[in-house]
Amino acid sequence: LRLVATAATDHRVELARGTMSALIWAPPRLFFVNTPSATAIDLGCAYTLTVDAAGDGELHVTAGYVALADAGRESIIPYRHLCLTRRGAGPGTPFAEDAPAALRAALQRFDFGTLSAPATTAAVGELVTLARPEDAVTLWHLLTRAPAAQRPAVFDALAARRPPPAGVTRAGILAGDADMRRTWGIELGLGTFALPVR
Repeated sequence: LRLVATAATDHRVELARGTMSALIWAPPRLFFVNTPSATAIDLGCAYTLTVDAAGDGELHVTAGYVALADAGRESIIPYRHLCLTRRGAGPGTPFAEDAPAALRAALQRFDFGTLSAPATTAAVGELVTLARPEDAVTLWHLLTRAPAAQRPAVFDALAARRPPPAGVTRAGILAGDADMRRTWGIELGLGTFALPVR
């Protein structure tokens, strides 16, 4: 662990390998932790971050929210959720800390596997079948990450478990309306950090 930079708007450290815990009481997006596979961005939180010898990581949020970002891809991880990162692939899709093992396995294949189109379709099919109401944050991220042909199934699975709030429509979400998706994310507990996520 080493200090990279400190300034009024950017306090940054690097975790190359090992485990660190952080508790931050500061404005959002002020404290950053660089790792070989993603950058953890504080959104007002407490978390544990582990990086293995290969540079892959696991982030577990124990209070508030954390963003994980790399190469234009960002995941928002709320309290009691985890997110894996892989060198060269960046952050995966967040999942609940009590998510079933089968859902975690399907998510890892979707996020980090070298999948053919049929295999990707199968992984998304497993995810929408296995997801519980507690897995709504995972499904919310899949609204933009799943192949376009499968996003209707993701929408339907999320709507069945956590109905969209007033003004959020199936047509709008499938058309990529970022404001509707953000509104739904807020309803799911992602707060004002429910930004458009790729």
